[in-house]
Amino acid sequence: MTAVVIPECDPTPLDRAFAVRWYDGWIRAWNENRPELCRELLTDDFVLDSPTTRHTGWHVQGPAAAEGYIGYVLGAYPDLQWEVTAPPLYADDRARAGFHWRGTGHFTGRLDPPGIEGTGRAFAFAGLEVFDFRGDRACYLNATYDLHGLMKQIGVGRGARS
Repeated sequence: MTAVVIPECDPTPLDRAFAVRWYDGWIRAWNENRPELCRELLTDDFVLDSPTTRHTGWHVQGPAAAEGYIGYVLGAYPDLQWEVTAPPLYADDRARAGFHWRGTGHFTGRLDPPGIEGTGRAFAFAGLEVFDFRGDRACYLNATYDLHGLMKQIGVGRGARS
């Protein structure tokens, strides 16, 4: 497994109103099932680090790769909707912001790879996304959520029940 190289972010705090507007655009790309919208939000060296990428070894770097990742997720969960669940968190010593969210939907698409057809089962899960920024674009995302719990809910993980 290759270690994730984290791009350098700006060494000054973010404008908080900008961060909220930026995250609204990120959520819009997901909720409107329009992954191409992420391209204008990310640096060329953007890195997405999540439980899914860590589990699969999938290296997501750059806007095109991020668009592909979002498309992959929305291909499996076409009705996925995100909502912000708490006020943002901000770093005082760098351009970093964290956002708590909740995702809901149904597994009606296909996880490909590995080639698993949707079960139709509903899911709800929560997480935290921490973004580093350079200028007006994100250069790094570290996401945290319970991937195992999500897989159990949709009927494809160990311990899943019908």
